[in-house]
Amino acid sequence: MLLVKKDKWIGLAFLIPALIFMTALIIYPLINSVILSFYRQLIYEANGVYIGFSNYAKIINDPEFWNAFRLSVIWTVLTIIGQVVIGVGGALILNEEFKGRGLARAFVLLPFFMPTVAATLMWRWLLNEQYGAVNYILMSMHIIDKPISWLANPSLAMLTIIFIGIWRYFPFVVINVLARMQTIQQELYEAASVDGANAWHKFCHITLPEIKGVLIVVILLRSLFMFNKVDIILLLTGGGPGNNTLTLPVQAYSYAFEGMQIGKGAANAILQFLIIFVFIVIYMKSTSEGQKKGGKIRD
Repeated sequence: MLLVKKDKWIGLAFLIPALIFMTALIIYPLINSVILSFYRQLIYEANGVYIGFSNYAKIINDPEFWNAFRLSVIWTVLTIIGQVVIGVGGALILNEEFKGRGLARAFVLLPFFMPTVAATLMWRWLLNEQYGAVNYILMSMHIIDKPISWLANPSLAMLTIIFIGIWRYFPFVVINVLARMQTIQQELYEAASVDGANAWHKFCHITLPEIKGVLIVVILLRSLFMFNKVDIILLLTGGGPGNNTLTLPVQAYSYAFEGMQIGKGAANAILQFLIIFVFIVIYMKSTSEGQKKGGKIRD
């Protein structure tokens, strides 16, 4: 009995550093942000003025907030679709045997492991209207007649950063899906070939059901990451031109550090947290119900 209690205390002792670390980096900043959201406080002020829910009321009644929410949804949905489609397609190709497959896998993963600042500056150079390589190539091929302002054009800026977001993060999907594909029994494909199934039938009836669980987790994680993504958009467009790429995280940054209204920025961030939390609950509930129905059908 004493040995069991001793082991219990030893286990708790090993957990204490992790709990301290989590409290310092997650719990305390979250609680502090919630408290700060009820104050009117400038970033250089030591103490603010308590104003209750006024920050939340101003933000919710501001049309720019809902426009930023709409742009956040567009950014998240389109980048996720692109990442999943290209990621699954890339995993299918890299799962096949061909010469140089190891090198191809390494190159596919390169965008994901590049530093964000380096990748962003590279794209800003490539897309520059005056000396960018993209405009030069397109003009050399006579696809366009004059240089295009990819990041300064209101109708092209969002599509451009969506493309860059897909390029930057589709390797995450490739890594996870390819790892799952490596565990699928080859006997299933051999049996399907004997039955006369083509490549499309094999994908729909063998590969897709096998990777479904991984895709659910990947889509959930990528949705959370992309909805909160601020660095790429901030470095590429800063939310411009105008407010055409001003997503919620960029708007929160703008409130807190450009407008110096740290209380309003905190309120914006808490609203984002609540939106994401509701999304997670709905997503997890729908996926769990789908798995239960699937289990009943299999039984």
